Amino acid sequence: MSVKIRQLRVHSVVDIRTGKVSPAGSLLRQMTEQQKHELRKLQLGKDKILNYACPVCDQRVFLSGSGAADSKVYHFKHFANRGDCPIKDGENLTRKKLLELMYNGAKESDQHKRLKSWLGNFLKSLESECDFANSNIEKRITSLRDRMLWRQPDVSCTYRGKRLVFELQLNPTFVEVISGREQFYHDEKTFICWLFDDFDPNNTDLSERDIFWLNKTNAFVISDETMRLSEQNQDLYIECNYVNPVMEDGRIKNEWVRRVLQFSDLSLNEGYYKPFYFDSDAAREELQKSVLVPEFISYLLGAERRTIDYHERNAIDAKFIRKFDDLRPDLPMPKEFSRGFINIVDAINFMKHGVTGNMFNAYDNIKQYTNQIIQNYSEFGYLFINAVAKLRPDFKREELSDKLRQKVKDFWNGYKLAVKEGRDDGQDRSYNSILEIMYPELAEYLPKGKKNWGDI
Repeated sequence: MSVKIRQLRVHSVVDIRTGKVSPAGSLLRQMTEQQKHELRKLQLGKDKILNYACPVCDQRVFLSGSGAADSKVYHFKHFANRGDCPIKDGENLTRKKLLELMYNGAKESDQHKRLKSWLGNFLKSLESECDFANSNIEKRITSLRDRMLWRQPDVSCTYRGKRLVFELQLNPTFVEVISGREQFYHDEKTFICWLFDDFDPNNTDLSERDIFWLNKTNAFVISDETMRLSEQNQDLYIECNYVNPVMEDGRIKNEWVRRVLQFSDLSLNEGYYKPFYFDSDAAREELQKSVLVPEFISYLLGAERRTIDYHERNAIDAKFIRKFDDLRPDLPMPKEFSRGFINIVDAINFMKHGVTGNMFNAYDNIKQYTNQIIQNYSEFGYLFINAVAKLRPDFKREELSDKLRQKVKDFWNGYKLAVKEGRDDGQDRSYNSILEIMYPELAEYLPKGKKNWGDI
């Protein structure tokens, strides 16, 4: 959608001292009548202190007004004959283009220029004896996929052979532009590190949260403290704020942690393309699993599930499936729990803990579980055989009876032949997502993996 603008009024302004962009109306509503006239005196008087600019063209703007004294309407305005601006010229601008222009204008605050200059020059000074190389300030990066696409980051370099850019985000307003930049650098296999000049986890706006919550809740800061440490130690230091999830009274609570780190303390993982220090997402998932998985196993294998009626059982089953889906929305989930699934969970639970939870399976050894799975639930045979090898390496095939060992051998040969011929191998994959969450140590055997249980 294009936005046709034919007014000289400026609807957003950037404070050139801080780089913060504010809606003009909101800013003016916070000012008293006297403060507005004091601002006009600064801007239009002898000193001409012009501390607000148009975020689109970066031209200085002044406070103007119209109407009678008792109904005067104040607004910011461009100076006449001071250069072109899409707002002044009434150009058709898409929302995306308008936000990009405003973002670039907002970048040019005094604070932004100071930090950008320090970072670029400091990294360049390290190049002879550090992991950073090819440091540049505002060097254009053109897409290797489409020469018409490009970005001009604040600072670009290589770090241990990986392409890396730094973007100073002093004005967290334009999340659409930020998202577009992250996608561009991801597509170009280039790491992007967003830097704030200050961070208070108790006082963040929505777009700041868009940045750090989508980077494993890592918020990086460049400050006078980190610059001093960097210069003292001749290495890049940054402040990292991150969430450490903790369990308290059965509930997960977020605790913010602040640490000053060397850049080398961060992880740069190929495919993710955003540096991070602490993976809060993974830590939170582990805590959620530590509650969900035992609760689910207790329900699935316990007596309650078999004593409640059909409708109540389906409702509780669906509730657990939703919980697993909330934990890993990227994985497909089953719609119900089959007898085969219940029995493979029971078998793995026995292998891990030496006890059975299934009231119908009062088994106390691997041989009994082997017969149950291979004979009755062979759709989980591949997983079972590999689980025995992984979880109970002390178990030897010689412990099986000749008859049972032959059953296992027949199953295995049939499975291998089906795979070789490209036929259905008979293995149930519909529960792989939940089994992967419950037993990550067995993920490689869901259901394909290498055989580990000797030469059956």
